[in-house]
Amino acid sequence: MFSRILDQGTATALLLVIAFLPLMAAPAHAEAIEVEGFPTLAREAVTFWSDGTRIAGDLTYPKDMADETKLPVIVLCHGWGGRKSHLNTEIAPGFAKEGFIVLAFDYRGWGESDSRLVVLGEMPKPNADGTVTVKAQAIRQLVSPFDQQEDIDAAITFMQDQPGADKNRIGIWGSSFGGGHVIWRAAHDTRVKCVVAQVGAMGFNEQWVAGMKTRGVDVVQNNIDRVRGTLPPVPQGEDTIEGLRGTPHNEQFMTWDPRDSIQKITVPTLMIDASEEHYFDIRENSGYIYEQLKGKITIEYHVLDGITHYGVYTGEPLEHFNFL
Repeated sequence: MFSRILDQGTATALLLVIAFLPLMAAPAHAEAIEVEGFPTLAREAVTFWSDGTRIAGDLTYPKDMADETKLPVIVLCHGWGGRKSHLNTEIAPGFAKEGFIVLAFDYRGWGESDSRLVVLGEMPKPNADGTVTVKAQAIRQLVSPFDQQEDIDAAITFMQDQPGADKNRIGIWGSSFGGGHVIWRAAHDTRVKCVVAQVGAMGFNEQWVAGMKTRGVDVVQNNIDRVRGTLPPVPQGEDTIEGLRGTPHNEQFMTWDPRDSIQKITVPTLMIDASEEHYFDIRENSGYIYEQLKGKITIEYHVLDGITHYGVYTGEPLEHFNFL
């Protein structure tokens, strides 16, 4: 999206050019490997810390430029149940071959990233150096909007000091649940210079309440029980949703709505939806945001005809609105 739309001759495209030119390559590193199918690209595994948890990431970038080169950055934010491996096959290389340094990463508790730990039983007194030995539960595949926002913040912070990256030209791209994440981040993070959200799930309040009632979930009582310790302090394997991987943190979704902050967005914004979206009403998500912000910022909204939510990841939609 960051590059293919430049052929459309639009205001958004023009500002994206201004934000990210010159498009130049990142320096190669000894530990980098060639990207399969993309001989001009290198990939480097990285780790960084987010609120005390190690996060696994992959940098993808052109490999044939001098060390002093500074490259514009794209941080990729995957969707519900996604992993960086899903982004590394086509999306990250597609952007990188256009001259960006691209970071894909796994949220905490997903893929190759470490888990948040919850201590089981009583915590012993720390040793003189502050360490303890405990039995703990590893929290895996939790869909927590607040934890994931901390991870996105850490990913952007990591790229601010990454060799070959231009900290003043950072864009964020998010898909599905990640589309909501990047909208919230653009509203709250001045380091972000442009944003793309595709098939973005922005808010869940009304929809989530209705769905939980249908599934017999009493989120208010669950919240009380977690605080008082009669339910596990962090949801694991509860109220999972058919067709989606991971445990939703229902109590957090009750207060998670990126649409509440959209008036703070000032950077060029592109949103893309599928006409046959089956998870949510696009008019209440990206469509709503576009109606609220058009005329106030440089913003575009495209609805791709004839595809469902997952249709954006393959074939002509991927090629037309991305980079191939």
